Amino acid sequence: MINSRTSVRFLAMLLAVLWTAAAGAQAASQPATNGQDGRDTTPAAPKVPQTFDWYKKEPIPTTTSWGQAVDVKSTELIRSWTTMKEYTNAMVDHLPDDPQVISPTEHFGDPIGKPGVLHRVNEIYDYFAALDRSSPRVAFQLLGETEEGNRWALVQVASEANLARLDAVKRGMQALSDPRRTNRAAADSLVRSLPVIYTFYAGLHSTETGPPEMVMELAYRLAVSDDPMIKTIRDSVVVFIVPVAEPDGRNRVVDWHRRHNQNVFDEQDRVPGPPYWGKYIFHDNNRDGIQLSARITQEGVKLFEEWKYPIGHDLHESIPYLYVSTGTGPYNPNVDAITVSEWQWFSNWEVTDLTGKGMPGVWTHGFYDGWYPGYLLWVTNTRNAMGRFYETFGNSVPNTMKRELQNNATQVHWYRPNPPRKETIWSLRNNTNYMQSGVLSALSLTAQHRTRVLEQYYTKSVNSVNRGRTQKPHGYLISASQPRKADASYVLNLLRRQGIEVHRATDGAKYGDVQVAEGDYVIRMDQPYRNFVQMLMEVQKFPDNAPRPYDDVAWTFPLMYGVDIKAVDDSAVLKLGMQPVTDSIVLPGTVASARGSQWYVVVPDGSARTIAARFALNDVATFAAEDSLKVGQRTVPAGAWLIDGSKAGAQRIEQVARDYGLTVLSAPAQVVERAKKHELDLPRLAVLHSWRNTQDEGWARYTLDQFKVPFTYVGEDELKSRNLRQEFDVILFPSQGANSSSKTIFQGVDPKHSPLPYTKTSEYPTHGLLDESPDITGGMGYEGLAALRDFLAGGGTLITLGSASSLAVDFGLVRDVTLSTPRTLFVPGSIVRGKLEQRSNPITYGFSETLPLYHRFGPYFNVPDRLKGNVIARYAKADSVFLSGLVQNPTELGGNPAIVSMPVGKGNVVLFGFNPLHRFQSHGNFGLVWNAIINWNDLGVGIPKEGSVVADEAHQ
Repeated sequence: MINSRTSVRFLAMLLAVLWTAAAGAQAASQPATNGQDGRDTTPAAPKVPQTFDWYKKEPIPTTTSWGQAVDVKSTELIRSWTTMKEYTNAMVDHLPDDPQVISPTEHFGDPIGKPGVLHRVNEIYDYFAALDRSSPRVAFQLLGETEEGNRWALVQVASEANLARLDAVKRGMQALSDPRRTNRAAADSLVRSLPVIYTFYAGLHSTETGPPEMVMELAYRLAVSDDPMIKTIRDSVVVFIVPVAEPDGRNRVVDWHRRHNQNVFDEQDRVPGPPYWGKYIFHDNNRDGIQLSARITQEGVKLFEEWKYPIGHDLHESIPYLYVSTGTGPYNPNVDAITVSEWQWFSNWEVTDLTGKGMPGVWTHGFYDGWYPGYLLWVTNTRNAMGRFYETFGNSVPNTMKRELQNNATQVHWYRPNPPRKETIWSLRNNTNYMQSGVLSALSLTAQHRTRVLEQYYTKSVNSVNRGRTQKPHGYLISASQPRKADASYVLNLLRRQGIEVHRATDGAKYGDVQVAEGDYVIRMDQPYRNFVQMLMEVQKFPDNAPRPYDDVAWTFPLMYGVDIKAVDDSAVLKLGMQPVTDSIVLPGTVASARGSQWYVVVPDGSARTIAARFALNDVATFAAEDSLKVGQRTVPAGAWLIDGSKAGAQRIEQVARDYGLTVLSAPAQVVERAKKHELDLPRLAVLHSWRNTQDEGWARYTLDQFKVPFTYVGEDELKSRNLRQEFDVILFPSQGANSSSKTIFQGVDPKHSPLPYTKTSEYPTHGLLDESPDITGGMGYEGLAALRDFLAGGGTLITLGSASSLAVDFGLVRDVTLSTPRTLFVPGSIVRGKLEQRSNPITYGFSETLPLYHRFGPYFNVPDRLKGNVIARYAKADSVFLSGLVQNPTELGGNPAIVSMPVGKGNVVLFGFNPLHRFQSHGNFGLVWNAIINWNDLGVGIPKEGSVVADEAHQ
């Protein structure tokens, strides 16, 4: 009699055979020479073999040493795709056979790791759903949606008993994570009874194509293998797998591979791309853990907050053959010492284990640092759990190819005693073998030391709460009455979304110099996430003598968000009357009634939401005061918005003020009429993008969309065919990456790949989204550059951010400004002090004389003294320029121009020597860009006449 699982298995096998046959028939019916986009798709002769016969020296056993049947045909294929015997081991060199549970081979027609084969997200999910239906040890569920409507998914693998009690496991993990409600005795009882939840994330970086493939075989192996090691894992660990952490990008990359790289068998011929992964975020999707902008990051935090799992593990690809994370240091000082020790414990176990199994190139330490908390794996490290990652030798193109390595990667070090080969033939199956072996080794260690892992998880939470009670600071105050109310609201709500507890004071008190008023917000430090709070709030001081950092080294919230946050060192604050906040926080603005002929006067505050407020007012005529105004007893600085109260509805003004935290005064008409002012006429905005680098412009689009600012998205290849001035008033050109030069920006994607289409077709439905082009190579060209020149000559404003400014300078869109290359200066993603030079220029409206600026590798401007009036902001002097992070050799930065505004023809170019829209994180800098946009045709205000006159003469 055939049971239900056998029926499912048989049906799946039948569908797989039919699907394979149909696919083969379709392929046979296609022309042999040209694809839909005109590219030659005739399979080239591979330069290296795609299968290998080393395994034939020994017969493939039909059963394992523990008596389980082996899928001999799948095992033969797996071994034939493994290029050398040393690139596998007994854990992964075979596929167990199960009469009821569907294997990847039965589902797809081939095992995992076939050269050149990648699966789309729906294909991966279909397999996991089939695995769920056929195995009582697997559960599969869909979670939330991405920006493009694709779903996140979660796979859970464990013994039947552990899967059956998942609700109890969840409650137990929640209890272990908070010692305020779980005493030591209760914790000990939980430790004795609970399995460990170990969570893997695959496919976060979309061009790292191997992990989503590997985890399908991993789940099957964990579900069916009778290996005693795996039985122990099932009984002691619940394995969580997020099979594709970036579903949007995964599909785009698979389509790209099928379209452009299917027949590439030489690494030098690999076609770079695609230009996009997610809707907004490219590689920085693994740098979003601080600001939680992307849906995938939000889903990751939500998953942790629901399950409070003790270990999270990201599966990445880049360096040979398997890097097991610990990092070189300096480690973030707010990570519990237990976690730091756990990093070493696990990594040394895995390196020893796999090296002992004969696998070369498994190593630790010499990559990454352990400082920046924005990675997805730090969802755990910041919350008393442990975050880890692997880097397996990459397979962006999953074809078997010859690979050559740099010398350092093949040298013997104490942390890499058995290095990889200088030259090898590498395959997707090699990648699968290494990564899966590491995962099984880590799970085995976890299973063997289940109670220790859980005990240490609880102890870290105890340590965090105790530090909040015994160590300064004991709290942080965010006043409800500060100027940038909307920005403060955002920070408070962001903290809550991170799972950090926020309280609202019901009493007032003074603690040293810190005054707490009723209604203010207090972040108590006697909470489980105390270390995370400290990490976000304090000044970062990256050691000057440490190895070069891996990423940003500063993110201090009060500086990055421009919000007043005060540390409270007195432990008495923990006894202050306060209530936990359970709903979204809004610090509303205030509006003074404007009766009769009075005008509304909006106090400038430099808020990140300035542009959102202006576009919300939309057709309401709004002016900017070019000088300070006396309104009653208050002096309002230059930049105040002026709105005629007799023409604007009070209800609308009140709504905008409330939504965006504005302080709105009223003034008699005669006061406003005497004021020098200009209209804030809203521009037609374009965002210019290259096809070579969409990382930072994606953040710019995200930011504009968050603030509901309309814009047109324009590709570099369109510049020559559009009448830019007729269509647009302002063109925003976001940073093109910290390492980009004017030459690389101008040249774009190498034309050797031309034509390189990114267009939507029936075969490649994920392409052509966001923007499209029949050929994305060649950059903007001289015609595009000329179009930008004509746009400026006709009165348009070009705003360039970060490295994009180098194009405007080096290719002559502005004269006299040049670029310099510092010899010893090193500023890797830090916060530095800026100083405003032209206080009445519109770009500076709402900002104090000194302000924090996010800075990362320039560019660095030289401006002659005769044009110093065009320098809007400079970096502070060398001895005071550092605020947070690292500034090595600051004499080459101190006093140099940071923002330059230059008239060109009838238009204007605003050059930012830093990226003020960095990762939706540097909110305190956003207002500088917004001021340039909404004052686009009045940017000469406040610039000394001699500077402007000289600049005009230079362009005659």
